[in-house]
Parts: sequence; C-alpha cells; structure tokens
Amino acid sequence: MENILFGLLIGIFVSLIGGGGASLYLGVLSGQLSTATAVSTSLFVALPALFFGTLTQIHIHNVHFKIGNQLIIAAVPSIIIGTLLSHYIPEKNYTIVIGILLTVMGLIVLRKNLRQQQTPSRPHQHALIAYLLGIISGLMVGLGGLSGGATTVAGLSMMGLTTFEAAGTTTYVLCAMSLVGFISHLISSTIAWSAGLTLMIGAIIGSILTPLVLTHVDLKKLNQPLGIFLGLVVVFFGVKMLLTVF
Repeated sequence: MENILFGLLIGIFVSLIGGGGASLYLGVLSGQLSTATAVSTSLFVALPALFFGTLTQIHIHNVHFKIGNQLIIAAVPSIIIGTLLSHYIPEKNYTIVIGILLTVMGLIVLRKNLRQQQTPSRPHQHALIAYLLGIISGLMVGLGGLSGGATTVAGLSMMGLTTFEAAGTTTYVLCAMSLVGFISHLISSTIAWSAGLTLMIGAIIGSILTPLVLTHVDLKKLNQPLGIFLGLVVVFFGVKMLLTVF
C-alpha cells in the first residue's frame, strides 16, 4: 500500500513538470532492493506510467509530435553511443558537465517565467535545437543511467512551448527512450516484479488522472507558476549533481 501511494505522488509530479521519474522511483526502491535490482526495476515501473501518460497527453493535445520525433531520432543512437562511451569517460567529469548544464538551463527557464513572457510555439523553426536536445538526453541515459527528462523539458520550455506542452512532449519522448533502456536492462539485470508492480499501479493512476484534471482548470493561470516551479526543480537537480562531486 505504501508503494502505491509513493507511485501515485510520483505519477502526479512527473505529469505536472514532465520527466520519466526513474530517479524518484529509484529513491523509493533503493531502500527495499539492491542498487542493481532497483535501477532495472525503476525503469520497469517508469515505462507503463509513461505509456499511459503519453496516451493521455496526446488526448488533451499537449504533445508536439514533430519536435518529439526529432528528439527521439537523435536520442536513440545517442543512448547506444553513451553506453559504449561510459566505460571510458570518468563519472566525475560527466557529472560536472551535466550539473552545470542543468543549472544554467534551469536558470534560463526561471528568468523566462519570472519575466512573464511566453513565446508562442513554433515547432517547425526548432529542428536543430530539437536534435541537440535529443543527443544530450540520449547521452545522459547512456552515460549515467538518467532519464534525461530534466534537460528535455527545460529545453522545450526554452524553445517556446508552454509548461504543459513541454511536459506532454517530454513524456512522449521519454516513453520511447525508456523502452530502449528497459530492454537493455531486461537482458542483463534482475527485476523485482512484485515491488515494481505495486509502485507501478500508483504511478499509472497519477499519470492518467493528473492531465485529465488539468483540462478542467485555466492552464494560462497555472502556466507561469508551474514554469517557475519547473525552473527551480531543474536548478535543484543541477546543483545536487555538482554537490556530489565537490
């Protein structure tokens, strides 16, 4: 029952700001399982929640497929390349680069939302940026086992998408990326099915209900405060990564 509640809260959180939630699921499971098993099980939990969340986000028209597909095209080979390079790049160097990147991107998102400026979405003008975001997110998955969600949602917000559009498109992209990661872990790792299923039930409920509830509220009023919250979360993760090194 406790895992269902945790899953519900995480499902709501990632639906609001975008992301796979793998690190949050990992935080819950790490106290119950060995690290290796917790990592593979967290991907098992994240995938169905992302799938159902994506269907819901598509239903309420929060997904920009053109930008999302561009990210996926760039991210999938980057995951493979990152996995191969992970044996040669020191973890400390990688952590510093990603920590600085997340902190800067979070500050840009914060500045944009604090100024109350929201550029209209123009997905056809952002192909190069979308491919670059896909490469960065894919490398994050391959090198460090991260979902890449924070970078993706922050980047999409910087490109002019609303906070809700960025969250919806990120959910769509991470669904494909998590599938690639899950398959690789399924071959080489152990999954704690029972612990994962209870967490997954809550996560699926949260990922489906949250976007549906948001359709009944004034999104324009929520966009700026959620955008500010998103920026703070991204900065938090960036600073946290840097603190683990220093």
